[in-house]
Amino acid sequence: MSLSKDLTVKASVGLHARPAAEFVKLAQQFNGTVTIDKNGNEVDGKSMIGILKLAIKQGETFQLTIDGEDEESFMEQFEELVNKDD
Repeated sequence: MSLSKDLTVKASVGLHARPAAEFVKLAQQFNGTVTIDKNGNEVDGKSMIGILKLAIKQGETFQLTIDGEDEESFMEQFEELVNKDD
């Protein structure tokens, strides 16, 4: 069973370089698949290049789908990460 959620990026720099690296690091800890879909463009959430190609900016929304073990806990962690602005 998979879990999907629409997330809006709060970080002023969007989901670029450092935030994307943090996202990938978390995704690689997840035992399952992580998929990001922005406007029909779907990428592997464990791929730094894939995430950067989406060029997700502050205020933009994407759909995160995770499928594997402990989905709810990881979804909360992903949500905290994209809501962080530092």
